[in-house]
Amino acid sequence: MCLAVSEIAQAVAFDAVKNDDGQPGGSGTGALEGTVLAGRYTVARVVSTGANTVIVDAIDGRNDGQVTLKIVRPEHAQDPEFRHKFHRLAEISNALTHPNIASVTDWGEIELRGESTVFWVVDALGGGSLRDLLDRGRLLAPGQALVVGLEACRALDAAHQKGLFHTELTPSKMVFGADRRLRVVDFGMARLLAEPAWADAAAVPTHVARYASPEQALGLPIDASTDVYALALVMIEAVTGSVPFSADSTVATLSARVDKLLPVSADLGSLASVLERAGRPEASERFTAAEFGRALVQAAPGLPKPEPIPILSTGAFDTTAMRRPTDPTGGVERPAPVPDLANVDEAGVVEAPSADDAHDDGRGAAALAGGAVVAGGAAVAAAAAAGSAAADAPAIPPAPTPSAEPGPQHEPEPEPQFEPEPQAEPEA
Repeated sequence: MCLAVSEIAQAVAFDAVKNDDGQPGGSGTGALEGTVLAGRYTVARVVSTGANTVIVDAIDGRNDGQVTLKIVRPEHAQDPEFRHKFHRLAEISNALTHPNIASVTDWGEIELRGESTVFWVVDALGGGSLRDLLDRGRLLAPGQALVVGLEACRALDAAHQKGLFHTELTPSKMVFGADRRLRVVDFGMARLLAEPAWADAAAVPTHVARYASPEQALGLPIDASTDVYALALVMIEAVTGSVPFSADSTVATLSARVDKLLPVSADLGSLASVLERAGRPEASERFTAAEFGRALVQAAPGLPKPEPIPILSTGAFDTTAMRRPTDPTGGVERPAPVPDLANVDEAGVVEAPSADDAHDDGRGAAALAGGAVVAGGAAVAAAAAAGSAAADAPAIPPAPTPSAEPGPQHEPEPEPQFEPEPQAEPEA
């Protein structure tokens, strides 16, 4: 799946990929518009450029469908081991189909002015990200944050059951479709691209460090509970507008959360005790994603019924016509399913199934090699030693069984992991 663009388009595309201003579109990136990538995808708009990727909206020439391409900057894609992990993670992500996950629909390699790089494709989502909302000052009510958190828990639980952890769950990775349903994007890929930075925690961008877990800050092994912690931080920010433990530098931001209880305001109502548990400093004391979702359902009766999420239209085109009833993540032609997905880790190693597989919450899954933070973790630990350790927080008190689940429900059937599920209100 390695197709080159035309010689002229190569030069134009390469100049755009070189741009590193991190702004939507960015200077020079508009020249990508109209370029055909991989002999199939016509670029409609450059969405953003960043340190690791260039993101574009495009039209799939095979079916005229609207898609989003994420092109890895060539300097990050030269290592053969990176290529191996990338292709394996793309296969796993493609097979990870869930209403709240933006699955990878295609991937491959392209030549940009003589330099080879890789890309992956996801369905175009026209509702903007949670980051887009927050950057415009549109905070969520506690009930709206609960709806977002519940959908994110469903995505995390589905991925964790397959041994796949996100490890960089931020508001920009939580994107709404035109149908107002949340999708979590970049499972596997975000972790792969972030690996080099986490080799030295001080090199991690501060906007990423804000959502890191204490174990990430210290360079300890990470698992499914890392994503649970990040989601708790995101939900607090969505309501209050600020992220707990944020500081002026990456090291200060990371060290501030080590051995510290998550500060949760009582103004969050019944959400407060749920988020406190999800954000415990000790990973073993946190919810699993499934438990987090059940706790949110139980907290729902204590909050006012939320208004619909005020999604933003940020794409180059309307995506409402893409969806099919049988494919909640969009109408696309997917590559063949990957065999033995249930027993494969992120590095592509097939593991023998065990008697405990049915109850695995993802915490025992193998991680990508080289993910430990050594030098950076030592610096964070030294900075954290200056602070005092907090006492254990009380357990979540029992909550009544909800009579109605907040927000519209778009799943074709209830999620069994979060039983008992209340019945959704019929759509108008």
